Amino acid sequence: MSPAALPLDLTEHGDTPHEADAWLLDPARAFARLNPLEPAPIVLLDPVLRAALAQRGEALPASVEVVILTEADLPTATQWQQAHAEASAEPPRMVCYTPHQESAVEIWLMERRQRLGRQWQHGVFMEVAGAGVLITGDSGIGKSELALELLSRGHRLIADDAPYFIATDKGIEGHCPDNIRDLLEVRGLGIIDIRALFGDNALKRRKILRLVIELYAADHRRMTADDRLHGERGRVRVCQQTIPLFRLPVAPGRNIAVFVETIVRQHNLERGGNDRPRFPLTDASAGTLV
Repeated sequence: MSPAALPLDLTEHGDTPHEADAWLLDPARAFARLNPLEPAPIVLLDPVLRAALAQRGEALPASVEVVILTEADLPTATQWQQAHAEASAEPPRMVCYTPHQESAVEIWLMERRQRLGRQWQHGVFMEVAGAGVLITGDSGIGKSELALELLSRGHRLIADDAPYFIATDKGIEGHCPDNIRDLLEVRGLGIIDIRALFGDNALKRRKILRLVIELYAADHRRMTADDRLHGERGRVRVCQQTIPLFRLPVAPGRNIAVFVETIVRQHNLERGGNDRPRFPLTDASAGTLV
């Protein structure tokens, strides 16, 4: 017998524990309106979809784990469970119901997942050569100046100083807080409006994080022969996922923007052509961004 359907009160349970939270708030489980050709683990069924499935006598795909019946009450959910059990040998693991419409449920789920999995980072988050790159380093190392030069070379800004990251089914997605959107603080220039100076195309609302580049003051006396040949590589954890790290020494006269472009393009080649990097990643410089 299928377990009893669970109510979802979008107001009452907005931030409180719920029996279904372990499923609904797991970023690894995508949610979407039912698409029989490409079903998500969590599907939303509105009255129109439920009627269409019932008319055709079709069962849900076996990959569906959780069903949310929108615009439904307990009797409706119980009746649907009974009908679906007759049409399917493998019912979903959990059925939830809510009187709210599908769009409201989608917004509620997205906001709850974002609040749960949001992680703030210090640095500049940019799209460089099509990849999401977080540029980190000590205050005053030149992160914003580097961002300004990258912008002048055609790359795009997502967030300066305080980007935040959210774990999604597609990867770690980086965003910009509303109060600093479109702005970049550069020492000696102050806060500048990137949209006004470079246009809309210089900005990006969000991007999947692919690489972290850490800037540090160069001390060539401490660089090993392996670092000189292969670069300083490692891994960091963002939102509980491992992201490749490249440490880049900064010194007067070095064109850091060109180096960053080269690092990102090399990383893109390694991701696209070979799952294993050409130079081995070591854990010597691995760390955790908090």
